[in-house]
Formats: sequence, C-alpha cells, structure tokens
Amino acid sequence: MRESQPFQGWRLTFFQGVMVAVFLLFTFRMFDLQVAQYDVWRAEADENRFSELPIAANRGVIYDRYDRLLAGNAPAYIVYIVPAGLPSAITERYAIYNRISALVDVPPTIQNELVNGELVRSIERMVDEGERIAPFRPVPIAADIDRGVALQIREEAIEMPGVSVDSIAVREYPSGELTAHIIGYMGPIGAAETERLSALGYNAAFDRVGYDGIEAYLETELSGQRGIERREVDVAGEVVQRVGYESPKAGKSVRLTIDLDLQTAAQQALVDQLEIMNAEALQTTGVVQSEVGVVIALDPRNGEILAMVSYPSYDNSRFARAIDGEYYFEVLEDPRTPLVNHAIGSLYPPGSAWKLITAAGVLEEDIIDPTQQLFDPGDLIVANQFAPNEPAASQRFVCWNREGHQNLNMVGAIAQSCNVYFYQVGGGNPAVSEFALRPGGLGIDNLIRYATSLGIGTELGVQLPGEIAGRMPDRRWKRIVYGENWSTGDTYNAAFGQGYIVVTPLQLITSVQAIVGGTLYQPTLVKDFLD
Repeated sequence: MRESQPFQGWRLTFFQGVMVAVFLLFTFRMFDLQVAQYDVWRAEADENRFSELPIAANRGVIYDRYDRLLAGNAPAYIVYIVPAGLPSAITERYAIYNRISALVDVPPTIQNELVNGELVRSIERMVDEGERIAPFRPVPIAADIDRGVALQIREEAIEMPGVSVDSIAVREYPSGELTAHIIGYMGPIGAAETERLSALGYNAAFDRVGYDGIEAYLETELSGQRGIERREVDVAGEVVQRVGYESPKAGKSVRLTIDLDLQTAAQQALVDQLEIMNAEALQTTGVVQSEVGVVIALDPRNGEILAMVSYPSYDNSRFARAIDGEYYFEVLEDPRTPLVNHAIGSLYPPGSAWKLITAAGVLEEDIIDPTQQLFDPGDLIVANQFAPNEPAASQRFVCWNREGHQNLNMVGAIAQSCNVYFYQVGGGNPAVSEFALRPGGLGIDNLIRYATSLGIGTELGVQLPGEIAGRMPDRRWKRIVYGENWSTGDTYNAAFGQGYIVVTPLQLITSVQAIVGGTLYQPTLVKDFLD
C-alpha cells in the first residue's frame, strides 16, 4: 500500500493558490499605502511632524477726510495650547486646564461648561477637538487677555508644557458713538458664516469680522491676509526648527469723506434742536414729539458725505474688544432703535422737501409758466366723481396755512411751502384755465418717472450695510396692496411728499443734491485707500 503524501494533488494546488492570493493582497496593500495613498499618509505624517502657527495681519486703519483716527488697532494677547505638547497623564492636563481657567476665565473641563445657565466651550473640549484634527497645531483658548495675565502665563509656561502666548491686535474706536453708525464694530464669526469664512482663511475660533458699518462693508479690504509660521516639532511637541514663514499682508487703510468736526457739530445741533422741539411739544400737547433724528451733509459737487448723524447712537467702543452682552441687549431693546442707522435704514414720508422734485418735473414738462400765479384759499376741494353734486362726499385737501397764501407763482410757492399750489401743479385743477395750467397737472406717471430718475425707490449703493430702497408707489402697487384704483387725491398727496411715499433721508438729500447741482451722484463715504 502506498503511503499518503501531504500537500499533494488538489491540496497542494489549493495551498499554493492561497499563498499567491495572500501575496497579491499584501502587494496590493503595500502599493496602496506607499503609492496610491502616498500623498494622504505623507500629509498626515507632516501634520504630526509640523506645526503651523497663524500670524494675524494688521487690520487696516480708518480715518476721516483729514486723517483723524476713527478706527485703529491696539495690542492684545492670545493664549494657545498645542495638544501634543501636553502631559499624557489626565491629572496633569487638568491641572494645566484649571490654572489657565483661573487666569483667563474659560471653563477648564467639559463638566464645567454650564456657566450662568449658558453653555460655554471649555478648554478641555477645545483641546480635544484640536487634538483629533491636528495634535501639533496650536489651539486658541482665549483672545484679548490682559497684558498682566499674558506675562503671568509666560512666566509659568515652563510648568505648563504645551501652553504659549502670542500678541495680536484688537480694534479701538476713539470717536465712539459719534461715528458708530458709519464705522460699525467687530464681533466673532457666527455659526452661519463659519464655513464660508473658513474657506477664505479665517479661523472661527478667534478671528473677528466686521458686523456693521464700514468695518463690515469693507471687510475684505480691511482684513488683509494672515501669515503662517511653519515649525518642525518633536514627539513631545517641542519646536525643533522653523521651516517656513509666510509674512502676513496688512489690510488696506481707508480715508473716509467724513469731516469729524462737522460730524460733531451736526450731532450737537440735532440734539439741541430735539430738546427745543420736545420742550415746546410738552408745553402745548404734553407729549414728546420725537427722540429720533438724522442729519446728513452732502457735497453737491461729487456726492461725498461730509456728515451722517443718526440719533440716538450707540457706543461701538463697548464692542471693540468683545461684545458687551448686557450693553448690547440694552440698546437692542431701546424703542428708539439706536443700533439702526436711520439715515439709510428707516423710512419716512418726505414732506415738503419733496416739493422740489415735483417742481423739477413741472418745469421740465412745461406744466405751467413758473411766473404764472395760482390762488391758494387755504384748501382745495375735490368732488367725488360718483357723486359730484354731494358736497359731503367731496374731499378737502388743506394747506398748512389754513388762511391760504393767496396768489403765488412757483418761486413763492416753494418759499412759502404752499401745499395748495403743488396740489394743482401736481394733479391739476379743473377750475383753472387750461391756458394757465395744463389739465391734470404733472400726473402721477410723470412724477414717478422724475422721482425714480433722482434715486427715489431704489438703494443708492452707499458703502454701508443695511440700506433699504424706500417706496415710490404707482397705480399697480395700489391695486395690489389696497385693491383700489389710483385717485386724483392720491396724486395730490404724492405731489407734496405725503400719502404712500416713503424714503430714506439719504435718498431725499441725494435727490435735492441732483436738482441743485444738475448731476445725480452716487453718495459715497470712501474718499480713497491709503495702501
């Protein structure tokens, strides 16, 4: 009998096949690791071997037209922790977290994150998140700490491995509430903006961005470009050598068209006038007339804004280093809405200043000879077209002077701000001869055409966020909103800036500037960039 031989026949073939398969699998895996995924593993190895320290760029400075400082930079300090540099023992780590927490007022551990009923990210959480992503990359723990605290941490750094302090710049606003609506302020990157701004190189953990005013509108120009110091580190997280350096690029500084002296005088004049007006109103009616006002000074030669006061204002210096929560909610809940720039963000009936727009259209369309006089008895009665013989159904449109201005030409009507004159030239008066006044007057369609050509009903593009368009209503608008046709009375109201028309103060002064100077300029706050 022949003895059985192991690993012969099909058994040998099977064993050889298994060995070949294992070899091929091993070869494929080696190829995958060393060739196909070389860049991935090399990047991860470099991330563990190299540390990148971001270097903040100096933010551009903001000046008034005469180079007086409106927004500048002041030195401050930021605390970092390199996760790989921390002790491995959790008790030693907690000791470091507790010491840093005592100095910078950030919760030390995850179990301490509930502070006054609010969740505040702890040092432990920030370090853990950073360690999972890149253990050798510095994690910002607290920004804008006091110089004394920074020096204290530096002195104790030998006993707190992985902890370091670097200098940064924070914003200062020497003109405060005087220019707050123009300059704005800065704040932390919100959750909704984190992804977009991170793609642009911002660090949501400690970078701040413009929240309002020029700070927000010119964020890209002012912010500059961050630099990077690339370091090689050992297994303990200690720096071996600096292997790369990209210098930060400072943001552009900007000179505004604002004259700080004129801004100061305009605000004081507004406050004084409000006090006088409200004192008189209290005596006669017992009610304050208004606690909100706007002053704008515009150069008619070029559209430069020399002063823009929105009152009341807020103190943006309270937000320069960090958002003062208590103060923020105080101004947020103020019924006078001091956070709103009323010059561009609130709508008002334009009133008698609108008569210049109507007058411009009337002259251009040759509706009446400007020397032709019209009679103002103090009111204008418009019969109801469906009941012309019923006086009770008629509408009465009054002049502010109930006794009337009597006979006035266009110059006199503008000088006396006569409502009745503008009712007639704006919407017509059947009682006046067609040889003296074109039937129907200027009409709403022509008034809309001239008003919109002067910037009414559209955003003007001033370099500030929060501008709104206003409203120049037409026939279609009234049918949609009220389900009614446009009437002669609507045109009368529109002719002197009442009814459904609402504008921003900036729109109104821009239209007047165009009439005065003959050219419609886009209003601007930016004179030039300095670098």
